[in-house]
Amino acid sequence: MGTIGPLAPAAGRSVKDGGGESGAAVTPTPVSAGFISALTGAFFCTWLALLPPTQVTLALRVQQIAPHDKAAVLSLVLTVGAAVALVAQNVFGMLSDRTTSRFGMRRPWIVVGALLGVASLGFLATARSVGGLVAAWALTQLTFNILLAGLSPVVADQVPSAQLGKVSALIGMTTQLGVFGGVVLAQLFLPNLALAILVPGLFCLVGTGVLVAVLPDRRLAAGERRPLRPSTWLRAYWVSPRKHPDFAWAWLSRFLVQCGNVTLVSYQTFFLMSRFGYTDDTVGPVLTQVLLVHVVGIVAAALVFGPLSDRIRRRKPFVLASAIVLALAHILAAFAPSLGLYIAATAVAGIAAGCFLAVDLALVTEVLPSRADAAKDMGVFHLANALPQMLMPAVAPVFLALGGGDNYPAFFLAGGVLGLAGAFCNQRIRSVR
Repeated sequence: MGTIGPLAPAAGRSVKDGGGESGAAVTPTPVSAGFISALTGAFFCTWLALLPPTQVTLALRVQQIAPHDKAAVLSLVLTVGAAVALVAQNVFGMLSDRTTSRFGMRRPWIVVGALLGVASLGFLATARSVGGLVAAWALTQLTFNILLAGLSPVVADQVPSAQLGKVSALIGMTTQLGVFGGVVLAQLFLPNLALAILVPGLFCLVGTGVLVAVLPDRRLAAGERRPLRPSTWLRAYWVSPRKHPDFAWAWLSRFLVQCGNVTLVSYQTFFLMSRFGYTDDTVGPVLTQVLLVHVVGIVAAALVFGPLSDRIRRRKPFVLASAIVLALAHILAAFAPSLGLYIAATAVAGIAAGCFLAVDLALVTEVLPSRADAAKDMGVFHLANALPQMLMPAVAPVFLALGGGDNYPAFFLAGGVLGLAGAFCNQRIRSVR
């Protein structure tokens, strides 16, 4: 790698060198198709293991353990898990930025996180009480955020600006592809929830293992490691909005858009059961169909808009358009009188999400404040993902209780409004077009 120095906002950003740290800035060279495939595969397999519990298997585990209070228990489990995620990635990201291992700065955290993450899934699969379920999901969030603390900064470390749109599109797709793939795997093993939870974890080990084998990881000399002081731990959660306003606007935009996404995604299983009368035994195939339509929209849109964003060198118009369309999809889903119209809403949401995901990571990478703190700053940005997962389930019962209960339209509409606000915040960014 080149010298640890500030990240410029454009293509001259100094980010990588296949060897150790040196005294000169290095202009990044294009990454190969093989490396992009390995990086995309690692993200996909990570989400394959981590995200399906938030969509299907965790809700079904709650149904098994607390069938008479499932909405409140699910909110508790998700809120505690999000609180752990809120803390974990920042701390481990800060440590990753100071790692002087001969194996590299990111590789040790990816390996340890993947191994412990799969072990935590075993705990989740065997928990027998509400307390055990809360603890298991909290541990799952902790360990997978160790993995993500090493995985997330690889994009900033290795990918030059001219390829960010393409790589961002591919990595962005992995979120929903991971959800869909995990749900499909779950269907193969249900009603055996233990296998439905554990098998995706084995894929995580394989996918991250391939990346670890080919990663030209950054290496930091012991003499260049910055000391850890008490104030350093506090700064793990902070980037000055006054000094770095573009990063602050990008953070706020992602936070608000993610609040909107959480409203529709986290309670989709219960919504289908409440609105259309599905049961534990019948909701799985329908949810698979809904997710398939959503994922097809994401993949198609990302493959178009990611490279297009690189070609025209613009990011913000895509973010604005996608968030507006996503808000409209929330409205359509909230009032869909039939499953067919709800599936249409998810298709529209998928197209919008694909466009958003195709450019959002690229935009964020271009406004990172410092190369020296790439993992820590990605951890700060991760708060924009983790906070909504904690806050929205916590307020969900308030919206759901309106009008006598199960008021999912009110919850979905609130999410749509928040997403729109996030789109307009994104337009305040100055250093990226």
